[in-house]
Amino acid sequence: MWWTYGSPSDDSRVGAAAEFKHGIEWRTRHSYLGTGRMEVFDAELWAIGLALRETFKRRDRHQQHGVKMVAVFSDSQAAIRRAAQLQPGLGQRLARRINRRV
Repeated sequence: MWWTYGSPSDDSRVGAAAEFKHGIEWRTRHSYLGTGRMEVFDAELWAIGLALRETFKRRDRHQQHGVKMVAVFSDSQAAIRRAAQLQPGLGQRLARRINRRV
């Protein structure tokens, strides 16, 4: 299971992170997305894609351990809805990347 986050800082920097629990330890993958380039919506989509990318990189290990399903949790309803749609508009590039990984 992955938990995702996308958020701005007080100085307008935007970042995305995805966390998962391995045993008793939490592991985090994060990306600094710069200033002024992305909105929080984009960061939320980026975080979902980050979780999927990390899962895909470890797919052989997951299969060896009997993992058949991975869940990605996001608190952004807008990002979840956008990830399910490939129509032109805001977030299209990230939504397409998410769908390719799925």
